[in-house]
Amino acid sequence: MNYTFMLYSAVCIMQIALLANITIAKGAWNGVTMWLCTVVFVFATAIFGLSRARQKDTQK
Repeated sequence: MNYTFMLYSAVCIMQIALLANITIAKGAWNGVTMWLCTVVFVFATAIFGLSRARQKDTQK
Protein backbone atom coordinates (compact mmCIF):
# COMPACT_ATOMS: atom_id res chain seq x y z
CA MET A 1 0.00 0.00 0.00
CA ASN A 2 1.43 3.37 -0.99
CA TYR A 3 0.74 5.68 1.96
CA THR A 4 1.93 8.81 0.18
CA PHE A 5 -0.61 8.29 -2.61
CA MET A 6 -3.41 7.71 -0.11
CA LEU A 7 -2.59 10.87 1.84
CA TYR A 8 -2.32 12.91 -1.36
CA SER A 9 -5.69 11.51 -2.50
CA ALA A 10 -7.26 12.54 0.81
CA VAL A 11 -6.02 16.10 0.37
CA CYS A 12 -7.33 16.17 -3.21
CA ILE A 13 -10.77 14.93 -2.12
CA MET A 14 -10.99 17.64 0.53
CA GLN A 15 -9.95 20.37 -1.88
CA ILE A 16 -12.38 19.24 -4.59
CA ALA A 17 -15.22 19.09 -2.05
CA LEU A 18 -14.46 22.62 -0.85
CA LEU A 19 -14.12 23.96 -4.40
CA ALA A 20 -17.40 22.34 -5.49
CA ASN A 21 -19.21 23.71 -2.45
CA ILE A 22 -17.96 27.24 -3.06
CA THR A 23 -18.35 27.40 -6.84
CA ILE A 24 -21.24 25.06 -7.69
CA ALA A 25 -23.37 25.12 -4.53
CA LYS A 26 -22.41 28.72 -3.61
CA GLY A 27 -21.80 27.64 -0.01
CA ALA A 28 -25.22 26.08 0.49
CA TRP A 29 -23.80 22.74 1.63
CA ASN A 30 -21.33 23.96 4.24
CA GLY A 31 -22.42 21.38 6.81
CA VAL A 32 -22.09 18.46 4.42
CA THR A 33 -18.73 19.70 3.20
CA MET A 34 -17.40 20.11 6.75
CA TRP A 35 -18.62 16.61 7.63
CA LEU A 36 -17.01 15.11 4.52
CA CYS A 37 -13.70 16.89 5.15
CA THR A 38 -13.72 15.76 8.78
CA VAL A 39 -14.28 12.12 7.78
CA VAL A 40 -11.52 12.29 5.17
CA PHE A 41 -9.18 13.94 7.71
CA VAL A 42 -9.82 11.20 10.29
CA PHE A 43 -9.21 8.57 7.60
CA ALA A 44 -5.95 10.23 6.55
CA THR A 45 -4.84 10.52 10.18
CA ALA A 46 -5.47 6.79 10.67
CA ILE A 47 -3.48 5.97 7.53
CA PHE A 48 -0.62 8.17 8.72
CA GLY A 49 -0.68 6.50 12.14
CA LEU A 50 -0.61 3.04 10.58
CA SER A 51 2.33 3.98 8.37
CA ARG A 52 4.26 5.34 11.36
CA ALA A 53 3.53 2.20 13.40
CA ARG A 54 4.67 -0.04 10.54
CA GLN A 55 7.81 2.07 10.14
CA LYS A 56 8.62 1.69 13.86
CA ASP A 57 8.08 -2.08 13.67
CA THR A 58 10.53 -2.45 10.79
CA GLN A 59 13.20 -0.44 12.63
CA LYS A 60 13.26 -2.83 15.61
